Amino acid sequence: MHPIPRIGPTEAADRPRWSVIVPVHDCAPFLADALTGVLEQLAEDDCEVVVLDDDSTDDPARVVEQVGRDRVRFVVNPGRLGASATFNRGLELARGDLVHLLHGDDMVLPGFYSTMAAALDSTAALAAICRVEDVDIDSAPLYRTRSYRRGTGVWTDALDALAVSNRVRAPGIVVRRSGYELVGGFRTDLPHAADWDMWTRLAAHGRVAFVDEVLARYRRHPGSDTRARVLTGANVRERVAAIGVLAGYLEPRRRPWVTRRALVYATVFAARTSLSLARSGERRAAGVQLAEAARCLVQVPGGPPRISR
Repeated sequence: MHPIPRIGPTEAADRPRWSVIVPVHDCAPFLADALTGVLEQLAEDDCEVVVLDDDSTDDPARVVEQVGRDRVRFVVNPGRLGASATFNRGLELARGDLVHLLHGDDMVLPGFYSTMAAALDSTAALAAICRVEDVDIDSAPLYRTRSYRRGTGVWTDALDALAVSNRVRAPGIVVRRSGYELVGGFRTDLPHAADWDMWTRLAAHGRVAFVDEVLARYRRHPGSDTRARVLTGANVRERVAAIGVLAGYLEPRRRPWVTRRALVYATVFAARTSLSLARSGERRAAGVQLAEAARCLVQVPGGPPRISR
């Protein structure tokens, strides 16, 4: 496994309260919505907003010029770095006490920043997580993430929950910069599970606050890379690889139990995906997911779970 990148400290002088880092790659049509939601909520003297372009073929610079009102800094990567390396570059650029990585095709809802800051202040947590609404390419609602506690407060079993599956949508988490300095950056050897690894690592090192409100939107694309990985089964295989990594963040006595839960969950996830694909007529992809479900099941410690009749 590759080493976890180190995130160095920043100078304390003139540090803003917020750093909003907006990584973009070919999502300029949605960027105006993302930036508008940020700029309407944060005062100019209390934040920095950085759009970090990872070799887009559209024109995010034009959107920044039109919407940014001289409040948004535009930075271009030296060639295509990929998601994880772009996130890490964004963390190095961030000077604020609180860091929000907001993908350029996602958005925040009114009250996001004030509510998340209050949750962090009241709990002394490293990170705060809120509920998120999934939307389609036209912003029509699809799904809302679950409540993991009633009301805002410390998510006491966050580590066990996150080691089983990724319960976090990227736009719905804010992390103290000191938290990133403590745990390091995003792994580049788990390109599609680097965020899951990061949230679990944070939960292993400190408190996580949960905000029981829907305060952000996550956009799903029909032609995304996630879709391509479903067709090959790579989505499930990387999930299984990540489970092995995340187990290392747990106390040794808890690893077998949590790993078992994670692999059972991965089995169910793949089986449900297979069923959904079959219902839509995609029989070949359904077979791929079913095969991955079987591979997950045979890896469950102690053997497959017994099914009560």
